[in-house]
Amino acid sequence: MNNLISIQDVDGELLHELIVTGQRLAQGDLNFSSVLKGKLVGIYFTKPSTRTRTSFFAAVERMGGSSIVYSEPDLQTTTGESLEDTGMVMGLYLDALIIRTNGSFEEMETLAASGRGMAVINALSKAEHPTQAIADLITIRQEFGELRGRHVLYIGAWNNTAASLVLAVSKLRGMKITVATPEKFAPDAAQINTARRNASESGSFVEVTHDVSTLQRHAADVVYTVRWQSMGEEPADPDWRSSFHGFEVTPELFHSVAREGAIFMHDLPAHRGLEVDAQVIDGPSSRIQRQAFNKMISAMCVLERCLGAHRRQAYRAVV
Repeated sequence: MNNLISIQDVDGELLHELIVTGQRLAQGDLNFSSVLKGKLVGIYFTKPSTRTRTSFFAAVERMGGSSIVYSEPDLQTTTGESLEDTGMVMGLYLDALIIRTNGSFEEMETLAASGRGMAVINALSKAEHPTQAIADLITIRQEFGELRGRHVLYIGAWNNTAASLVLAVSKLRGMKITVATPEKFAPDAAQINTARRNASESGSFVEVTHDVSTLQRHAADVVYTVRWQSMGEEPADPDWRSSFHGFEVTPELFHSVAREGAIFMHDLPAHRGLEVDAQVIDGPSSRIQRQAFNKMISAMCVLERCLGAHRRQAYRAVV
């Protein structure tokens, strides 16, 4: 794995390996403290970030590497330099570039193609948030021991976190994910179709509903929600909140759909009293703290896979 731009970049076997590695790393069975010794990693975020930026910075430090952090105004792309030239120059210096943007995959793919072997890792884009999905699945496996047979209920707004989680679950044999969203905030059809194709090969199951009354009672091992404003941006419809009536994760909803021993998950930041009640997100079933910690574990696993045995060849081409 040279890059991680989409969760589709990894097959089910590699995804499972990353999850198992993450669980072992979190419990102290693996030592990655010198994996990035001598490596320089760029962290380029054009959008606000608390957990993802900090988790990648901490991951690089804990793995013995060094990092340089960029914001959008720091780069000459703001004055008209092409992405190709930016990627070429970064590739001369960096072993990896971690990027968060609200743009498309094309931006990351261009940087990867022009980066002379520099690994590119998606730390969130408009379409997906792949390292979040890996962190989430590490958390679920820590809780239940195995992923096979586990049912995830994702409820609320469709966004990049949801897309990566659904695509990831669809690659793992024997898992099930139910997506419940208001019809106006429905999943991207192409992403759902991709997930269903994955599921047909892996033996997992993906379903979508826009009616919370149809949700199976006491069936979910995991109840997962996110804030309704993706990247903090208000939807265009001024009456958008009315669409989410019934999709709030209240104690009543949680206990209606959750099996005994089920957990609640949220990628954060959260708006208590909107998508989830405080009694749920701060209650005994919540795993948001472990989930947030596992963002660093996920980052470490992806960096190790992309760079642990990576030997850059860029310098040979520059003379």
